[in-house]
Amino acid sequence: MQFLEQLIGTQTGLLLTFAATAAVVVLTGVRLSIYGDALGERTGLGRGLVGLVFLAAVTSLPELVVSLTSVIQCTDPRQGADLATGNMLGSNIFNLLILALAALLFPRKFDPDKLESPHTGSTIYGLVLLAVFTVAFLVDGWGDYLVPGLRCSWGVLLLPVAYAIFMRREHRQQKDIQTEDHLPSEQVLTRLSALRFYSVLGGLCLLIIGGGIVLSILGSRMALPPEQGGFGLEASLIGTIFLAISTSLPELVISISSVRMGFLDMAVGNVLGSNMFNLLIIFAADIAMRGGSLLHRASPMHWSSVGQILLLTLLASLLLRTRNRLATTATAAAMLAIYIAALVFLV
Repeated sequence: MQFLEQLIGTQTGLLLTFAATAAVVVLTGVRLSIYGDALGERTGLGRGLVGLVFLAAVTSLPELVVSLTSVIQCTDPRQGADLATGNMLGSNIFNLLILALAALLFPRKFDPDKLESPHTGSTIYGLVLLAVFTVAFLVDGWGDYLVPGLRCSWGVLLLPVAYAIFMRREHRQQKDIQTEDHLPSEQVLTRLSALRFYSVLGGLCLLIIGGGIVLSILGSRMALPPEQGGFGLEASLIGTIFLAISTSLPELVISISSVRMGFLDMAVGNVLGSNMFNLLIIFAADIAMRGGSLLHRASPMHWSSVGQILLLTLLASLLLRTRNRLATTATAAAMLAIYIAALVFLV
């Protein structure tokens, strides 16, 4: 324990520990995602519903744990609010960038003509949830308007309500869709005994929860002054860049691998489903904070991330509808350029 404290007490040690923990989160997230997808076959619920909800949830588990730990562990409520909010918004931005990277890296595999649908419903639902978050952020900026008992803001309370309605509608639309595409590893997992399957599934969940807690603690240390071993960075910047990218790595690996194997619908569904689920993190973090409204304490700097998510979502929708390869490449390149420009602006 003393050795670990000395290691993360320096900037170099802090970065190395952060990178090692992020690698554990990635490897665990990849395995957990495969188990989550196999769960749909074992339970008979169907890959459509389980993939959209459970797969998105497990790949978003690092974001959830990091955000909850941030608001619970941070002694400064504003720093905790910025880490949690920045982590969620930054993860959604990076997730959308995954589609652009897939289109640029695998132009032949990324063929919108092969999609079962352009995922219009998921895109619209994501935009509506973003609009709900935007209104909540705007209203909470004027003061704390909390729901009695839950102690979260009224606007944030609408997020899980809207999410539940959208998932019900999505399930109705997808329950008749059957697909025979399976990952080789998934076929093996469906034949494992129930005890072994669910034991490994639970162990992976615990491992990724532990990794998320460590990432949150390391992120808090990055906000410390340089003389204390930190980098003196704003908590909003740490959440939007460092925490967001590291906790979104499972989505990146899963989505890129899916595109390479020709499962474009799986990749798109994972990204859009994760972005919808991520917005629920604000609701959970708001309740966990308990001392007041999360968004009331969050920095106004997050408004730039909200605008970026809106713009990238619209471009992603265009990317999934474009049938011309040159136009697809141009749209993906524009998304990448916007992300890089935003990073330069933040830094």
